[in-house]
Amino acid sequence: MFKLILKSSLSSLSIRKGRTALVIVMIAISLWGLMVMQGVYEGMVEQMISNAIRSDSGELSIFKSRFREEKSIELYIHTEKAIEEYLERVENIRSYSKKISIMGVVSSARYSRNIYIHGVNLQQESEHSQLQNYLIDGDFSFGQRERGAILGYNLAKKLKIEVGKKVVVSTQDSYGDITSIKLKVMGILKTNNMTFDDSGIFMSLEKAKKFLSLNGVTQFSINLEDFSRVDELKKDVKSKFQNLELYDWRELYPALIQSREMMVIFNYISYLIVFIIASIGVFGVMLVSIMERLREFAILRAIGTKFSYIFYMIFFESLLMGLSGFIVGSVLGGGTLYYFSIYGLDLTQFSDALSEFGMDAITFATIKVEYFITAFISVFSATLLSLVGPLRFLRKRTPIEVING
Repeated sequence: MFKLILKSSLSSLSIRKGRTALVIVMIAISLWGLMVMQGVYEGMVEQMISNAIRSDSGELSIFKSRFREEKSIELYIHTEKAIEEYLERVENIRSYSKKISIMGVVSSARYSRNIYIHGVNLQQESEHSQLQNYLIDGDFSFGQRERGAILGYNLAKKLKIEVGKKVVVSTQDSYGDITSIKLKVMGILKTNNMTFDDSGIFMSLEKAKKFLSLNGVTQFSINLEDFSRVDELKKDVKSKFQNLELYDWRELYPALIQSREMMVIFNYISYLIVFIIASIGVFGVMLVSIMERLREFAILRAIGTKFSYIFYMIFFESLLMGLSGFIVGSVLGGGTLYYFSIYGLDLTQFSDALSEFGMDAITFATIKVEYFITAFISVFSATLLSLVGPLRFLRKRTPIEVING
């Protein structure tokens, strides 16, 4: 019985090849476009999060209490060595870096502006944040005497300064006195972290300590082996050290979390659109198909064929169209996303605009099983829903009325 129904459905679809192909193409193109947009947009958000984590906070950051609110150099971490020894012992810590971050002013021969001064250990940063991968000009070095600096891309443009030139950095030290230092520009970074690119200047951690008369650091940036245990590490650190505040990247970058949540909403809306398109397409084809075959169905019912047989025949017709569209769309979408996940989507011509939002010029798409599962559910549901109207119309017509009409 099942084979006969399936054979009848296939025969009916083959007779109406044009209409069938049109619905399949419509569903396939909708799914393909949806999957590509979803994978690329989600890839953009994940890259923004990755850039923020790698270039600044790590997955977990440690500060002195009230430092993030007041940004005062006096609120530095006095127990630097003790914390460092503790971090070396914890198995869940993959890497860490210590740094000094404070506001100041940088001046060149043509321009001056407010900046964030970051004292870092380049060896730690190369292992922890791979900061050297963001270098676009010059050397990833502070020079032999550590009198060099590495500037953010946009900051260097605004200062109209190149590698090899000198800048003067001024700020307030731990005693409240104004202090200045002349640094030679050794390199330029483009991290796509707007804070760093627009107003970040990196200098040697040890030189920054002397420059600021500081006997400690303002931040520990930590990456974990298992992020799910971050709360456990927070409790342990607070139990061992006093007057510290710990923030994971979700607390430091709530806007990125909102972007991720907006992606979820965007996905639901997108699949609703595909659901509507598939429903309209299958509904239109099946309604026209039933109208053309009313006499055929009436004769089948008149000779004793159960309505369930006709129902399954129509159901399999619509299901075959929906599944064919899903398979073609999934293959196209999955193939395109796989390509973009390996080679990336090159948006270099929009790089300046994208960098304003912390996005990379080359975006690598993500591929998730959820894309295909949700697409299948949408198409299958649309197929079932589209049959309600045509089948009700068919059932209300009596065989005698149709045959005599």
